[in-house]
Amino acid sequence: MTDSASRVLICGSRRWPWPDTITTLLDRAATRHENDLVIIETASTGAASAAHHWCTHHDLPAWRHRCYPLTPAPGRRSRTRYWSEAERNQRILHDEGPRLVIAFHENFHPDHQGSTADMCRRALTHHIPVWLVPTADPDTGLWLQPSHYTDPHMRRLDQHRTPQATPPAAPETDLAQTEVQPCPVTPPASP
Repeated sequence: MTDSASRVLICGSRRWPWPDTITTLLDRAATRHENDLVIIETASTGAASAAHHWCTHHDLPAWRHRCYPLTPAPGRRSRTRYWSEAERNQRILHDEGPRLVIAFHENFHPDHQGSTADMCRRALTHHIPVWLVPTADPDTGLWLQPSHYTDPHMRRLDQHRTPQATPPAAPETDLAQTEVQPCPVTPPASP
């Protein structure tokens, strides 16, 4: 693992209908971070496929294109796909140390059991900022917070966030240089 501040994990819907949105954001990030940009993705369908295609199209070397396809060990084939994805998500966050997660999902709900919600939940638990892009517009999105989740454990995380874990406040500090929208859910009051 390189010690780059530009380690970006891309995740999202398997049915993401706007691959050009991902291309636009990754082009912006590449322009801004040049050879320091490291893309981490799962080579799945939809959003991950668009990120994988972008990396191969730009001939990123293996140390800059970190790919984690879902290949469970033979003894684990009896487990559900969701369980295998959760294990992979945890391994990616632990092994790769992304500094930012960008989730592309047109119908995201934090409390669903899908792989994208799981990855976002795990990233927030590790105090990694998560930027959600819900539409084809690459300039629209929001920072996910633990307060978006109904799980009481996630809400407590929001109260204990350190200043370093808080996402950038100004649009000019956003990796993808997109307009940062305020979160629609207000955090719970401190006890």
